[in-house]
Amino acid sequence: MRVRTGPRQNHLLALLPEGEYGHLFSALESIKLGAGETLSEPHKKLRYAYFPVDSAISLYYPVNHGMSAEIALIGNDGMFSIASFLSGRGLPYMAMVETAGHAYRLDMRILEREFGRGGRLRHILLLYAQALFTQTAQISICGRCHSLRQQFCLHLLLLYDRSPSDWLVLTQQAIAHMLGVRRESVTKVSGELRRDGLIDYRRGKITVLDRAGLERECCECYGTVRQEFQRLLG
Repeated sequence: MRVRTGPRQNHLLALLPEGEYGHLFSALESIKLGAGETLSEPHKKLRYAYFPVDSAISLYYPVNHGMSAEIALIGNDGMFSIASFLSGRGLPYMAMVETAGHAYRLDMRILEREFGRGGRLRHILLLYAQALFTQTAQISICGRCHSLRQQFCLHLLLLYDRSPSDWLVLTQQAIAHMLGVRRESVTKVSGELRRDGLIDYRRGKITVLDRAGLERECCECYGTVRQEFQRLLG
């Protein structure tokens, strides 16, 4: 397992110089997030910012007929919610914990105060906002232009990159919810990938067996998102 502990496991916090990190450290609160837990309802202003460590948060938009569409995925590469923080008000989407684990939360007023100081924190958060915009755009493009198999591979790779573990505790129902498809469709695709030796799936736990093969099966959306995050945040 690729597991570590502490706030610096979050990539944004790890990028902060010691001085600015010190301003935040005492205010960071370690919390446990449960799979399926709702962190934000539409148009509700957030009291806290969340910096995931070994959990993942999905942002999605519920539509009238009971389906949903994923907008973005946040793991230890980022924080929730940069959009709410920059706009100062609630946004029209929901946030749900997709994979259980831990995060550090920070009072939004403290984050706003430190952002106002300028410095490296402001620069990092603005770069992250740009990177997240790219991810949101590619997820939208992928949903319109690529097969469910490619979308499934993209989702797994994004989750895997943002997890400190070699496996993911993830139900097929959760994936179906985020991709906006029926569970039966996800079951079929995951079965195909398992038969092809790319993943293993047992009792709600997915293990990536062939990372390179999974990338070959994925569309160009994954490479675009990864390159932009690397370019902006290293």
